[in-house]
Amino acid sequence: MINNKIDSKTGEKLEFLTHTFNVTKIGRFTAAKCFINQSVYTEMVLSSKYSAYMDNIHDQNLKQIAGVLSMLGIEANPNFIFKGSPIENERYLIYRYIYSIFQIPNKKLFLFDSDEKYRFFCNDNNLEYHSQEWFNRLYIEDEYDIASAYLIKNSLIFQELYFPQNIVSNYSCPSLRDVQTLQKTVEFKSDFLDLYNILKSKNISCLYHFTDKSNIESIKKFGILSLKEVKEKNVSPIFSSTEKSRIADTEMGLDDYVRLSFVKYHPMMYTSMTAKGIHPQVIEINPLIALMPNVYFSDRNALKKGANIGGGASDLLKIDFEVVLGTTAYYNLPTVEKKTSYQAEILVKHRIGPEMILNYESL
Repeated sequence: MINNKIDSKTGEKLEFLTHTFNVTKIGRFTAAKCFINQSVYTEMVLSSKYSAYMDNIHDQNLKQIAGVLSMLGIEANPNFIFKGSPIENERYLIYRYIYSIFQIPNKKLFLFDSDEKYRFFCNDNNLEYHSQEWFNRLYIEDEYDIASAYLIKNSLIFQELYFPQNIVSNYSCPSLRDVQTLQKTVEFKSDFLDLYNILKSKNISCLYHFTDKSNIESIKKFGILSLKEVKEKNVSPIFSSTEKSRIADTEMGLDDYVRLSFVKYHPMMYTSMTAKGIHPQVIEINPLIALMPNVYFSDRNALKKGANIGGGASDLLKIDFEVVLGTTAYYNLPTVEKKTSYQAEILVKHRIGPEMILNYESL
């Protein structure tokens, strides 16, 4: 049986504004234990309790309590929820926090939402089982340096995305720039920092893809597939595109890419509704997908003549963000050029996994 102890004496400590990891090598895994900083944890608890109260407000007649909480400025946070007994509430809350840290998909990452699953994992991998430690542990089946780099990248991105108000200039915490030397250890483009800063400076919180509602069950199972992947997996979706455009995609070598937009309500969605009778569902995609390999940017519909298509930061900057992020609707844009720019898109090779869908639970 392999020693499965994780504490400050057995490994390295990675400290961030919002949480701390104690990290150590255990067998073929890099293991970590997460401790949430007290101020962040308190904020989560208050937010979660308020959310729980609001869910039961009518049944339990808690309107007065909700009013008091509202006066205190406590707002519900949908990322963190309570369930079960009070002890389980706290443990599940911590698990949900750790789960939220990892924006970058990794099949070698193991998290546990129950003690039973953690116990099975320990048994399967010949690790000592420590009762009721499932909620703040994680394991990465990779070399220590690679796993540590993955923890650092996710933590830095997480705190900048979700807790920017906690970041102050005089706090001695590493910045996103400090991980430049780790670029080769994770699946990011070489200029991911430039791409990240562009997305952040433009306040891009999500990207969009629309489909027919009947395709959602398949998407939850397989992810959003390219036309080529759809054929290989023998999936039979309701297409939003025309047969003519799908043939053009194949001829142009674009049939193995999923298209994403910067605008929520794409003009093609309305065309598909009227011409094909689809019942549209807008899917929100994590913008960090733009940092990953085999993801390209086009300053217009990629099939249009003169389209600039490339995967680097310079290509992303060729998109007219004033148009795609502006408040003017497509049909009110004054020129053909601006309407062309409005259809800028991101091309993702093969598929987009369910883990990158931000509104997965509400689909």
